Amino acid sequence: MNEILLSMGLLIILAKLSGIITERAGITSLVGYIAAGVILGPVLGLVVLGDFINAFIMIGIIIVLFLSGLEVKFDEIKQSTYRAGFLAFTGGLFSFVAGFLVGIYFFSDYLVGIAIGTILVSSSNITLFSILQKTGHFHSPTGKFIVAITIADDVVGIMALSIFNYAAKSAAIEVFGLFRIFLMTLGLYLFVLTVGSKMFSRTVKWLSLFKDEIVLFTVPIAVALVVSYITENLGLSLATGAFLAGMAIANSDLKGVIESKTKTMSEGFLEPLFYASIGTLLIFSGLDYYLISIIFVASVLAKLLGAGLVSRILGFSGRESRLIGVSMVPRGNENIVIAQIIFTLGIISITLYSSIVFAIIATVVISPVLVRMFCRDAG
Repeated sequence: MNEILLSMGLLIILAKLSGIITERAGITSLVGYIAAGVILGPVLGLVVLGDFINAFIMIGIIIVLFLSGLEVKFDEIKQSTYRAGFLAFTGGLFSFVAGFLVGIYFFSDYLVGIAIGTILVSSSNITLFSILQKTGHFHSPTGKFIVAITIADDVVGIMALSIFNYAAKSAAIEVFGLFRIFLMTLGLYLFVLTVGSKMFSRTVKWLSLFKDEIVLFTVPIAVALVVSYITENLGLSLATGAFLAGMAIANSDLKGVIESKTKTMSEGFLEPLFYASIGTLLIFSGLDYYLISIIFVASVLAKLLGAGLVSRILGFSGRESRLIGVSMVPRGNENIVIAQIIFTLGIISITLYSSIVFAIIATVVISPVLVRMFCRDAG
């Protein structure tokens, strides 16, 4: 136990420092957090987490995706719901197919191919928002539309994970079973956007009578844990429940207070330790750098074609299409969380898991460069 406490302390300190350094370099802190874990774990061998890491990572997954769900406010994208949703779908579809083909080519395994495809479906909100803000496109018409795409993109990614979770746990994959899971997931989303959102808003208003803001942190986290338990037992993955819980709160009048309380705990403690812990799991021995390169290239091209080219076909200008395509390239927190879930299921090896994480980091690093190269005049 003493070694675990020391390891956690070292990871938090170095992760936070590394995160600050990478942010100042124009790269998301996610890269710094993972780098800290790699340095203290595989490189120096200074941290020992043992079985503790499994329980901690599960909590980390729930909190990270709960916060992702909090960012999904459908009221803000009503005017562009259909076009944004379509581009999120095509970008996700191209990414899934690209990942699937990589899995078939390298491993001749359909389930591994589906796993890689599922991991690559969504884009990184944090990296994307940072890119748009730093390049001055965030408040432009195109920038606002890209935000709408990434909101829909999150939903597509979680739905893909729900379907994969069923496929991975089934002895035999049946079309009816997949369709049932799809309808169940869609039904839960619709419930959350209507009844669930109203129910939680009323609950939050009632809780506000206590005049205790700490309650506004405690109850939402408890709800996220309970809903994650329910969706996991329904065969949809705990990640789906955490994301849905966040969505239910997103339209609440007290969403800002809840998000502020949760982010303080998450950004100051949980996220640095969570991603650094993932860094300790990564390996360098036996890595296939050709595989990493192919996953990276497939990830980039899939979004450039699935979001960028398709948006051009839909009537956007060349400049707007380039910005849409390049902005959707970076993968990040949600992809790593999904990769961790799939790795825990035993579908992919630690070597493939490490390769995918390194490829994801590469997309984060390259994206600001691509924006500066191709999208200076977009917006």
